[in-house]
Amino acid sequence: MNEVLIEPSSQELYALILSKDDCYNDDARLFVDFLKKRQYGVTQTGLEEYARYLDSLIDGKRYSANTYNKRLQGAKQRLRHLFENSPSAEHDATRLRFERALNAVKLKKINSTAVSRENVLTEQEVNQLITESTDKTVSLMVEFLYATGCRISEMLGILLTNMVKSNGKYIIRVLGKRRKERKVFAATALVEKVKEQFQGSVYLFEHNGEQYDRISVTRRIAYQGSIILRKHISAHTFRHSCATALLEKTKNLKGVSKYLGHSSVSTTANLYVHSELTWEDISATAPISA
Repeated sequence: MNEVLIEPSSQELYALILSKDDCYNDDARLFVDFLKKRQYGVTQTGLEEYARYLDSLIDGKRYSANTYNKRLQGAKQRLRHLFENSPSAEHDATRLRFERALNAVKLKKINSTAVSRENVLTEQEVNQLITESTDKTVSLMVEFLYATGCRISEMLGILLTNMVKSNGKYIIRVLGKRRKERKVFAATALVEKVKEQFQGSVYLFEHNGEQYDRISVTRRIAYQGSIILRKHISAHTFRHSCATALLEKTKNLKGVSKYLGHSSVSTTANLYVHSELTWEDISATAPISA
């Protein structure tokens, strides 16, 4: 069914799709280039064929399930943004047809809930982002997220009154999921840098006397990551990276689970105990080739 998903004409929509600035910029450009080249327009068929294209061999390669899902999700997110800002959004019947059309094009199922190593940054990559970022706000927030393993909402909600200085570190009370409180640690030098930069009066991280917006911060982090590391990252990437590094260094699954504020040790294990065999693992046990 070659139903037009959004009015007006496709040429106008192409420009609108590319005008939004978020973590899906590269995906949006790929989507628009495909639609223009194949002349499908912004139609249901266009989206369906785009999904088939993403699942095909491209320059002799095929996208991983994670990359396929990100590309397709990027196209859907931009289409939803356009729809919400179009006159059609006022009509329930049109909205229902639109959502059915998008939902009919499925993302790939990924069996494991584990965080892939592809989605974990190395310490060197984190340091590169911190030192090369042109956005001082992002640089300090990235350093804090990686150092503490905080969720973005936890970090932005830290009250100055919930921090205690002790023996070269700060002990910080954060409010996690289901309003469950726990303690995290941060080096005194890092916290003092944050205080000096943000000049908070109530929260550790403040902007003009106001609490930072979680979505805005995540977008700024994603932008710097795409420019410096050429990777799709989010604020949560640094929690994943911190957790992986802590497990590899301490081997203390129960301790890391408690520090991260997980409801159970199994949650931590499922997410961060990487059970895939690497080439180094396999080659170490393989017969030596003559």
